[in-house]
Amino acid sequence: MYSACLCSKKSSQFTPYITYKNEVVFKNFEGIIIGACKKCGLLKTLLPENREFNPRQSRQDMYESRKSFFVNLFTPIVEKIERYKPSGKILDVGCSSGILLELLKKQNFDIYGIEPNKDAFGIAKRKFGNKIFHGTLTQFYYSVLIRSSKQKFDIVIYNHVLEHVIDPRKEITLAKKILKKDGILVIGAPNTNNIIFKIRKKYWESLMPLEHVWHFSEQYLTAFLYNLGFEILDSSFSDDTRQDYPIMKRVYFKLLSLINTLFHTGEAMLLVTKKQS
Repeated sequence: MYSACLCSKKSSQFTPYITYKNEVVFKNFEGIIIGACKKCGLLKTLLPENREFNPRQSRQDMYESRKSFFVNLFTPIVEKIERYKPSGKILDVGCSSGILLELLKKQNFDIYGIEPNKDAFGIAKRKFGNKIFHGTLTQFYYSVLIRSSKQKFDIVIYNHVLEHVIDPRKEITLAKKILKKDGILVIGAPNTNNIIFKIRKKYWESLMPLEHVWHFSEQYLTAFLYNLGFEILDSSFSDDTRQDYPIMKRVYFKLLSLINTLFHTGEAMLLVTKKQS
């Protein structure tokens, strides 16, 4: 099967890595294939002709109803950003209801957000007014930023957003364009190079094949960003705590998480990169 891949301007050949067929557990994913590019190994969701991605799913209601959980989850991101850029103008692409922006604002960053989901945008706009743009980065650039060469950012964030983007190369190229010299690009994403994914495969909670187009490994994403002109400053990893699971399952996943730690990896990665001069 052939589809566009990030490693080629032409269609690449993909071999099935995970196939959803005759599903009992994942009936909604029936017919979906997650393929591995024969050239570079990157995993991509390949949908049947009658299915479409839902890239604008933002789960704003879940974020707001479990706000304390996400505040704790996002606080290390803020701390990591402050280590490399303690102040400045910051853009959160795919900001959802704006919880990460709330934390950044408390640390006196000049915050801006972009959100394509209408409901999530409405919540964030009520918090921050005209600091929030409804749409995509491309729309934001051509309707707002292109009018002024001064509209550049010190930091751009994609926190579990890039895997939803159809064309990450185009997206990151544009993000680089709006960053100041030595600007910081922060990317959080699921990481396929971990023991939990290798064991669970299609049962791995972070796959989400109707939403995630791409399934990156830390090695792939690092090389991808480097080739687009970004220097990797920092990488860190974390695993889902699965607090809602029965205790024996939590113990099992805790053991797998320890293995991830031993190999310096995890289910989620956070990369801090700097725009090369």
